[in-house]
Amino acid sequence: MNSGVIIVFSNDESEISRFDKRYLSSINTNKICFVNNASSDNTLSLLKDIQFKSKKSISILDIKHDKGLKSAIKSGARLLSSETEFDFIVYLKSNMLESLIGLTAFLKNFQENKQDYKALPTRSNRNVLFNVFSISELLNKE
Repeated sequence: MNSGVIIVFSNDESEISRFDKRYLSSINTNKICFVNNASSDNTLSLLKDIQFKSKKSISILDIKHDKGLKSAIKSGARLLSSETEFDFIVYLKSNMLESLIGLTAFLKNFQENKQDYKALPTRSNRNVLFNVFSISELLNKE
């Protein structure tokens, strides 16, 4: 199972300061992508600090102009997809970081029941988001 996780941050300096390393260590995934969605505070430097101190494979994408959550997710999915091929990618916003602790068990269940979930919708046949799923949907299906 080759999976990725996208976490979108936007002016979340206070949220990141409460970020617990257990969140990252509990994720059994191949790649994590932090997307800094046009933050004007110290979010980017805090994300770089987490990346430097972590033993996980983390990429950081810095978006200069806020174009919305879906655009940030799509950019993160493009970055992850350019590095390797994934069976699926799960995304979440920074206010759901606590849910990362139980993510590994959910990912295993998700892989077995993937057909029951809906990917992020798109209007194009060139679907970058074909296998990108919301963690909130994943957790609410349980």
